[in-house]
Amino acid sequence: MAVRTGKPRTPRKPDRPRTLRSLGMLAIAGWCAALVLSACTGPSVADSQSTAAPLPTGTIGDFAADWQAGRTQDASLLTTTPASAAQAMSAVSGDLGATSLNITTGAPAIKDGTARVTATMTWTLPAVGRWSYDTDWQWVRHGDGATARWLLDFTAHTIHPDLGPGQTLAVRTEGATDGPIVDRNDTQLVSPIRVYSVVLLVNKIPDISKTSAVLAVLLEPLDHAVTAKSIVDGVAAAKADGLDSYTVTNIRESDFAPLEEKLTSVPGVTLPSQVRALPPTAGFASMLLASVLPVATKMAAGTPGWRIDTVDMNGDDLTILAEKPADPGTKVTVTLDPAVQSAAQAAVDPVAEPAVIVAIAPSTGEILAVAQNKAADALGLIALKGQYPPGSTFKIVTATAAIDHNLIAPTTAVSCPGEWTTNNRTIHNEGFALGTVTATSAFAHSCNTTFAMLASQMPAGALPSAASEYGIGLDFDIAGITTLTGSVQAGDSVLARAENGFGQGTDLVTPFSSALMAATAATGSMPTPVLIRGTTTTVDHPAPKRSAAVQAGIRTLMRAVVTDGTAKSLRGDGEVYAKTGTAEYLGADGKIHAHAWTVGFRGDIAFSAMIVGGDSSKRTNDLAHAMLTALPAN
Repeated sequence: MAVRTGKPRTPRKPDRPRTLRSLGMLAIAGWCAALVLSACTGPSVADSQSTAAPLPTGTIGDFAADWQAGRTQDASLLTTTPASAAQAMSAVSGDLGATSLNITTGAPAIKDGTARVTATMTWTLPAVGRWSYDTDWQWVRHGDGATARWLLDFTAHTIHPDLGPGQTLAVRTEGATDGPIVDRNDTQLVSPIRVYSVVLLVNKIPDISKTSAVLAVLLEPLDHAVTAKSIVDGVAAAKADGLDSYTVTNIRESDFAPLEEKLTSVPGVTLPSQVRALPPTAGFASMLLASVLPVATKMAAGTPGWRIDTVDMNGDDLTILAEKPADPGTKVTVTLDPAVQSAAQAAVDPVAEPAVIVAIAPSTGEILAVAQNKAADALGLIALKGQYPPGSTFKIVTATAAIDHNLIAPTTAVSCPGEWTTNNRTIHNEGFALGTVTATSAFAHSCNTTFAMLASQMPAGALPSAASEYGIGLDFDIAGITTLTGSVQAGDSVLARAENGFGQGTDLVTPFSSALMAATAATGSMPTPVLIRGTTTTVDHPAPKRSAAVQAGIRTLMRAVVTDGTAKSLRGDGEVYAKTGTAEYLGADGKIHAHAWTVGFRGDIAFSAMIVGGDSSKRTNDLAHAMLTALPAN
């Protein structure tokens, strides 16, 4: 927006706040009196001095250098009124809040003992930046002969051409309205909500056992992590650390009101509050919003306005010398779907182990939901960055590579023995053998031996290349979040390729990349993931294009998993396509455990569900079922 200058102002009302420093105003008053006295006495100037010596440019340069360096006392000695000039220069700089001043001058024009020069004043001001204008300086010649010298006839116009006697300059700021942050349905995603902290003053608790029991009964329904034991342990830890208080939990105002009387009656409890920008319900994408909101808030921020005014001795604004009106912020849309997010959150919340669901729209790549339960939150944002072996969900990649290498089609007959041995390593199914079946049946029933054998027949780079078609191994830069996609190594031996083929070798994926894999399977090409509309996601290298044979074949295989395979529990949830998996690992207890996975899509929702240490994909099928049944079929 263009800066406007020279706009007269109506004197403000007497009750407007005044921002000038009293010292600055006294300085201006003193300067004004000095100017009046100077005008009465007048300097001794030789009239009609057409033969006067030229004005030494060094004098002008010295004055400008001293003033802009803040040496106002030195600069004032080159003026007709040193005391008031020093005060005026210092006062105006302070009233503007200037951080620097730069002065440049043109060549002086001398006539009849007076020299005129144009000075360009460039101030650097908070909120404004650089502000420049020209003003005319008049220099007069004092004395005769060898003792003659030039002095600046210092007036209000020396500082600014529109500045009058007894006036100063000031910057006024105008706040800007920020734009709203909304979800994909244009509903405000966050709004100001008062939050109360339940704080225990650890040295003022008469009976910690009784206090913890009372608080646990009141607060546990709102925060399941609050127990009598957690309160006792928290107070003990605070005392050990030398702290005076322990925060039990934080409560929204709507939840706090019914408990206020009971909480205030508990000895040792204090209830400070503050207003925070929060989503409509507690726990709504809390880990995700902690990452995205700082970016979205910055994008939605308006630009404050400012103006520079002349101000009289009473602090009233007189004339606008320059201004830039405030620019309101723009609306920022986060692509979350509140219905999908809420359904996913409700599905994972009851799980004891860390559990997550990520959902993406295959048609656009927009992220619809990132849900984590409390156990997952304790590990960080694992839905986007947690890398885990994929188990049999990786058979989507292996099948893709096998189709591209002309090893299978959905109807190709393949062998599914109960066990298969290579390089002294026996790979087995989970207690079953199918014999010779179609590739579709082997995929639907998750036959490890079939896909280990297929992977062993392919080149070392086949699986990494196929994985990149789905975004696995790519590095995305997505506004508002940090994501990882895992990695797939080129197998340097038949055994390595065989183990990678059923997701139990060195393969790593994340719930995010698994959802992206499902979205790619849905549409035929990898969508570009995005969380904030209007931003551009970049990737270190583009995903290879998938063949038509792969696209048709993978959809056939994934549909069979639901109609006749390991995800039959989803048959009543509409036209769902899926793949399940468990990925074994050695736990800290020395026993074999497994991560549980289910990935898939229905309509324009692609998803991945994972339970860390969940052991059975039946449990992640239950998560997918809970989410899908809570949403309208699409």
